[in-house]
Amino acid sequence: MTNATTKLTPFAACDHVDHHLFAVQPDIPILDALEHASVYLSCAEALFHQATVRAEHSATIRWASKHMLDTARSLVQASIDGLHTAKAGGEA
Repeated sequence: MTNATTKLTPFAACDHVDHHLFAVQPDIPILDALEHASVYLSCAEALFHQATVRAEHSATIRWASKHMLDTARSLVQASIDGLHTAKAGGEA
């Protein structure tokens, strides 16, 4: 299971069509995906704190934080799905 990789994980659904704007790509090493998720979470946290002190930009900062959290969540989910696939012993 040391060679576990991510599974394709679309995110950022479009409002008017049945498509997603972005996706975590398959076959990315789990460690790489989780390291990126950690960076996105740290950035989202820093932005959240900025929103409390920069009221004039709080809506924009909250929107950016939301997208960073969505990306981090998708990276984690792609990693979990990849680990489940590896544990099951093959493609899912």
